[in-house]
Amino acid sequence: MTIGLFISHGSPTILIEKENKWKDLLKDIGREIKEKYRPETIIVSSPHFVSWTGTYYVESGDKLECIQDYYGFPEETYKYCYEAYNDVELVKEIVKNSNGIVKEDNKWGLDHGAWIPLFYMFPDYKPKVVTISITENSPESHYAVGEIVRKAVEKLGRNAIFLATGSPTHRLDLFYLKIPPKPTKLDIILINAIKSGRFDDIMRIKDLYPKEYQVAMPEGDLNTLYMLLGYVKPKSAEVLGHEVPWAGVSMLASIFYG
Repeated sequence: MTIGLFISHGSPTILIEKENKWKDLLKDIGREIKEKYRPETIIVSSPHFVSWTGTYYVESGDKLECIQDYYGFPEETYKYCYEAYNDVELVKEIVKNSNGIVKEDNKWGLDHGAWIPLFYMFPDYKPKVVTISITENSPESHYAVGEIVRKAVEKLGRNAIFLATGSPTHRLDLFYLKIPPKPTKLDIILINAIKSGRFDDIMRIKDLYPKEYQVAMPEGDLNTLYMLLGYVKPKSAEVLGHEVPWAGVSMLASIFYG
């Protein structure tokens, strides 16, 4: 069975909040993944690792260093980090079989969109990690890259899980407005599509619901999710958690089974 997770990483303040249900959920998800699947490798796509050239990049260094790519947060948040060893063999297989679509890079590491979920999901049991960028390319292009990654995993016989991160609603401009937090229409549409297995609708969600999409402004244009769908080719999926901690930002956790 092929497994993929789409999980919102949230604000770096999650690191210093003593009571936070979302990080408790991340711990529970990680514990269950470890017990059921014991993955050797986690393939991560974060909305903060972006290539603006149209070329996809995968980090090739032996170790993926922690990047604290956030600014203006409490000093205590900068005391936290998570690093991981890279699955270099898998990286080379992905690049080799991509026909130039995916290239090696050694200038990035694990940004907070990648390492915060890993920090809570796998604090002790540490699989290797591969991190791959998104671009401004189409949903279909990201889906195709997910397929490339899947073929490389299968060729090497890896026990791997795909982790895509990002928030379905990411309107940071609404953060300071005194309005009650509530799900956007896009949140509801996406959750219903996941629960009912309408994965083709997710791929076309921007075209099917342009107004709702524009209002929500999904983080990373949902490109990490499209890549996940290409990797998993899901037959079913579950929503594990959803909340709206403040106006303009939603948190979603879901698992896809291929």
